[in-house]
Amino acid sequence: MTTFYAVSHLAEMSPLEVHRLYKLRVDVFVNEQQTPYVEIDDVDALDSTFHMLAWSNDSGNRELVGTARLFPAEWEGTPVMQLGRVCVVPSRRNTGLAPELIRQTLRLSFEQEPGRDVVLTAQEPLIGYYREFGFEPTGELVDDEGIPHQPMRLAAAKLAELITRK
Repeated sequence: MTTFYAVSHLAEMSPLEVHRLYKLRVDVFVNEQQTPYVEIDDVDALDSTFHMLAWSNDSGNRELVGTARLFPAEWEGTPVMQLGRVCVVPSRRNTGLAPELIRQTLRLSFEQEPGRDVVLTAQEPLIGYYREFGFEPTGELVDDEGIPHQPMRLAAAKLAELITRK
């Protein structure tokens, strides 16, 4: 099974790629996790938003198997890069795809804005998972549509160490 990663802005994607991106996210966040929030937002379409796409190419059939979103934001008055909307199709979970998707997205953040911290809000059960990438909890849990989320931050210096380590 061959997996490749592509980075795109929404405006650069074909209509079918946009459809696959939104279908995956709605399938995971809205249907599977039964979260009643609006999955598609204006951040997706900003020129500064990057969509990391993990594609499977098996026997000529290209399928979107994972995605993450990265965009510049402000967090507690500081410019940061915000990571979010990380999801993987159920059939590719526990295969190493999700950690590689996150590593690829963190590398992109470092390449685009090497001096910026990366922030995210992790669903409570995933706090330990994101700690493995160097993220540290900041502040208290917040309720996001009935799901507890923990704000977390990866310091730019720590990100640089992770990315430049051989």
